Amino acid sequence: MRHGATRAIAAIGMVAAVGSAGHTSAADPHPGSVLVGEAFTDATADSRFLGYGAACLTGAPYGGQVAEATNHPLGGCHPDPTGPVPPAGGAPHGYLQLTDAHNEETGAVLFDSPVPARDGLEVTFEQWQYGSTTQEPADGISFFLTDGAIRLTTPGAFGGSLGYAQKLPAGQPDAHFVPGVEGGYLGIGLDVLGDYFGDGEKRGNGCPRRSPAGTSFQPPPPGPDIVTARGPGNGINGYCVLDATTSNKTISGPWPSTLPDRLHSELGDMPADVTPTQADNLLEPVKRIVRVVVSPAPDRLATVDIDFQDGDGFQRVLRFPAPEPVPSTVKFGFAASTGPLTDVHLIRRVTVRSLTRSPVTRPR
Repeated sequence: MRHGATRAIAAIGMVAAVGSAGHTSAADPHPGSVLVGEAFTDATADSRFLGYGAACLTGAPYGGQVAEATNHPLGGCHPDPTGPVPPAGGAPHGYLQLTDAHNEETGAVLFDSPVPARDGLEVTFEQWQYGSTTQEPADGISFFLTDGAIRLTTPGAFGGSLGYAQKLPAGQPDAHFVPGVEGGYLGIGLDVLGDYFGDGEKRGNGCPRRSPAGTSFQPPPPGPDIVTARGPGNGINGYCVLDATTSNKTISGPWPSTLPDRLHSELGDMPADVTPTQADNLLEPVKRIVRVVVSPAPDRLATVDIDFQDGDGFQRVLRFPAPEPVPSTVKFGFAASTGPLTDVHLIRRVTVRSLTRSPVTRPR
């Protein structure tokens, strides 16, 4: 199944009409059976997860240097990390490390095995963005779903495209398009820096409606600390903005984030001889738990809830119509990158479930 951009787009104004749920506490969505579950705390992981670039397991002993832009089985991290990363050999207190705080580093993990989507899906995971070695942190983490009928072996463009959307690198007159992830269905950008919200660098190429932040690429980024959903795309077309956590849906900035707290943690250091248990104790209070739901027919909705570890539990941050048609099966992945600005990006405790009924929410 190939999703054209014209079928993918749900305009920002249309999303507003459906109703952004605001900051609500999400009740138990009554999940069905577990389809995929991987904690990433040990020295090995489910072999169906394919590593890409710098992605590695801190639960394993140090491995060799990981070449950028190549696939590999998930194993140990490179032995010269930058930034306050968890220690190597940390099982059973390990993490999936997408990047450390090296400059210009990219990492992804891809689940190239189809998961049924007809009964709806609930995906939960823990994420950390922290430990920047530069004045500002960057870039962010994406979670994405792709058409299960298409191979998932390569992420999309990095930088502001967060491994999901396409990109024409700005300021490079001889640049060529970097395609988005093949068969993309839905890409959720947990975007600390803010470029994923904008359509600079030709993100959203071919979309009938563009990001409110416009199509130019220039500093500062248009949407720092914004969660943005992008829809279906293939190659250099599509990946249109569907919704974003900003109160301003007009073309005139600024676009302030409506998140109740930051995606990024202020944790900036770890002792040089930190143990795996000590690293756990430092990281546990600053994690963010993310829940993405695509509800079953007939009322196909997509929602994003985040637990900011502030005592309020899950809070609804996005609610919008799920792009149609929904693939009968999906595959999924996570991606992160650094550039001239850096951060450490970690993932843990990924669970994918089917749904027995649509999620129910109650006002706070």
